[in-house]
Amino acid sequence: MNTGTTELQWGHRIFSACVGGMARSYSQVLHLKCIMGVMKPLLVMLLLATSLQAQTVVDAARKERDRQAKVHSTIVIIEKGPESAPPASDDKSKEAPKLPEVDATALWNAKADLLRTKIKELQDQETALQLKQTEQQNLVYAPVVDPAVKDQAQTDLTQTIQDLAKVRDDLATSKSELDTMNAEGPPKKSPAQP
Repeated sequence: MNTGTTELQWGHRIFSACVGGMARSYSQVLHLKCIMGVMKPLLVMLLLATSLQAQTVVDAARKERDRQAKVHSTIVIIEKGPESAPPASDDKSKEAPKLPEVDATALWNAKADLLRTKIKELQDQETALQLKQTEQQNLVYAPVVDPAVKDQAQTDLTQTIQDLAKVRDDLATSKSELDTMNAEGPPKKSPAQP
């Protein structure tokens, strides 16, 4: 591997410590120094421009997010057909306009999502109460324990068991409700709906 260099300078020949070096003329060395001298400021300017451009892109994105967060649509579009046009001077003109029908499938999905969230929370509560029950049982059945601590642990254990039973009942009810909803499936669209 040739890693050493030899430079020719005004008639002197300088050899590198490595055997089999490359020879460059003095003009080549000057040319490399000249190019590097010009390229260093260019590279610095390029890096600065790139970092400044990156900062402006980040700032622009942040400003756009802030702008979109502040924008609220206040336009309400109400479809009026010939059947919903109010008569000129009838009492029907005093009636409230019909509200658009709510999508039954969307309501079903929202209710199913709420039940799933409730089930997850109840499962977390059940796990926490089981851990608390185990801790309290360890205090009650410990071989050496202060009688006051043991009595308090017994009282706490009874309350925890009651809380755990209530959470399990709620969990069973929620799971049953979700299973029933899933078995029935979302409501079918009527032929009149688009």
